[in-house]
Amino acid sequence: MTSSQRAEISHSFFKRYVSKENSMLDFVTQFNRALAKIRHNELDLNHKDVNEKLLLKTSWAMEKKMTEIYTRSIFERFQEEIFQINAYVVTFIRENEYWCLWNVQREEMEGARIREILVDKSSNRVSCSCKMFEFDGIPCRHLLAYLFIMHIKELPTEYILQRWTKRAKAGWVMDDLDNGVKEIFIDDAVLDEEESEVVREALEASQKKIALMRSSRKDGLTSRIPL
Repeated sequence: MTSSQRAEISHSFFKRYVSKENSMLDFVTQFNRALAKIRHNELDLNHKDVNEKLLLKTSWAMEKKMTEIYTRSIFERFQEEIFQINAYVVTFIRENEYWCLWNVQREEMEGARIREILVDKSSNRVSCSCKMFEFDGIPCRHLLAYLFIMHIKELPTEYILQRWTKRAKAGWVMDDLDNGVKEIFIDDAVLDEEESEVVREALEASQKKIALMRSSRKDGLTSRIPL
């Protein structure tokens, strides 16, 4: 379901630039303009992630911590969930040697749906019957309300998906030049378009050098094989 939804969003975006009436040349031109627009938007968001401070809505330490971890757009969605927790009541129901069960319900709302929070005692894994985290990758307000009454100040790492973090914009490039393999860390979030081009050119030059070295090694090995 998630993959289909993402595809529909992409199709909707590109339909603003291309159509079945386009010639091949028109298609390529318009498609490149669309990609340029996407790149511009990403650079703008990256700039905001790095340079703009987000306004907090609560005094909970978890909210402040997640401004440092989540990208801006994901944090805003997370913030809406965390802002709602004071409207919910968390009630202990029962437990056994394996798990604890809690109910979470919106306060002062007649007929409000009850959500169940299940805590696995062996792993401390917490899950909610609404399944928002499983489908959307962001902890729901019910789960967060439980963490709040447990006085947990930081969101456990198992509820932080790497793809939603600022570090997801960084990558590692493997360089096998000289003495073994090295890691080159590049953080795209701090590069502007001109600086990114410099990095790309450097990587392309390194790739060419690697190809030449491998080719020369292969030629040297071939020359030593008796005919």
